[in-house]
Amino acid sequence: MLGRVHGLLDDPIVTISTPRGRGAIGIVRISGSGPQVDALLHHLIGAPAQRLVDRQLQLVTVRIAGAVLDRGLVVRFFGPRTYTGQDVAELHLHGNPVLLTQVVEALQDAGARAARPGELTRRAVQNGRLSLLDAEGVDALIRAPGRAAVQLAARQLGGELTQRLERWRDDLLTVAVALEAAVDFPEDVDEADIAQDLARLVALATSMARLADTARSGRLLLAGVRVVLTGPVNAGKSTLFNALLGHDRSIVSPRPGTTRDLVAESVEWDGVVYRLEDTAGLRQAADPIEAEGVERTGRAVEQADVVVVVRDGRAVEGPASGVGVATHADLLDESTRSRLLGGGWLLVATPQGAGLDAVQEAITAAAGASAVATQDVVLTTVRQGQALSEAVAALDDAITAGAEEVVLSAVAVRRAGRALEELIGAWPEERVLDELFSRFCIGK
Repeated sequence: MLGRVHGLLDDPIVTISTPRGRGAIGIVRISGSGPQVDALLHHLIGAPAQRLVDRQLQLVTVRIAGAVLDRGLVVRFFGPRTYTGQDVAELHLHGNPVLLTQVVEALQDAGARAARPGELTRRAVQNGRLSLLDAEGVDALIRAPGRAAVQLAARQLGGELTQRLERWRDDLLTVAVALEAAVDFPEDVDEADIAQDLARLVALATSMARLADTARSGRLLLAGVRVVLTGPVNAGKSTLFNALLGHDRSIVSPRPGTTRDLVAESVEWDGVVYRLEDTAGLRQAADPIEAEGVERTGRAVEQADVVVVVRDGRAVEGPASGVGVATHADLLDESTRSRLLGGGWLLVATPQGAGLDAVQEAITAAAGASAVATQDVVLTTVRQGQALSEAVAALDDAITAGAEEVVLSAVAVRRAGRALEELIGAWPEERVLDELFSRFCIGK
């Protein structure tokens, strides 16, 4: 198995590194050993491949089977000071996908292998050019749907999260050494020193728990917050949906059952992307198409990050659950308005727009993504959240054991340190790498 992995890392690989579709420029990227990269370039551009200078663009003619295909630029990066840690070359050609595919196929005929999703970044990790956290930052930056997510990913890629975790790891190491000294040489260690070390663990556990709590909101920032509007027919869901978007997207009609399928569109509020979904009205439906729409509504509600329950304010009974919106507020008497407000309902009058700001604020508060968007460090993946939660749990065990069970405290602190090492990705397992890079786009 290990030999196969090393073989894959040594293979010359090629991929198109620009998005699908037509554009002014398309980039084909190659990574491998120096002789491999030189041979592949020579196959396409001939003698000029031997005269390329590190990090300098050069105009070349690309030929396949002797026929001119394109004129473009080539740049050579000599390892190990490259993205992957290997020798790398890029061909900057005209962005016709047919042309780019021909170039890739010609390079494969010359001995290159098509790169797998994220394989260039995976080589960067395994060659020590990036940490696992850096690689997750790369993925986050590419996938970020809004401005807040871009800033968050850029901070992670800039090393802010890694630096904080490494400081915590060093603090844990200091405490672990002190506790183990208390175990091996109890007569030389004062009880006050042990108490001080345990107090440091309390502070560390508090800080780590605070960061661990950002994992869900951080993931929502990167994926976009899924907001589902649900409620009975003719409650005003589609009108509210259009009002929140700021334009007409769903068809609005007094006829029951107008919305039969999910209608979705994204909107960005304060740098965070929210995917709003209008759904079929909930009722007993005899029509099979309408019944399928109601069933899809149920599935959407189960998968939503935030559920907005919409009711006609004239027919509301009882308190609101979660984000509850009562429509037709302009038609309500003062007694009904007071009762609904006391029950936690948000009152809106659309299309006039009254109350929309309060609905938006309630949605963003329920998601919690905006609250973490301004933090300097936020977790962004399930892996990160699990690893840091394990470290916090280990510290809690160390604190609980306390001075009475110094041996157990020392063991728990070591366990917390290992969890931080796993989070930083000092020694990632193959299964962890497989899971991470399977989500990457081709070409990165």
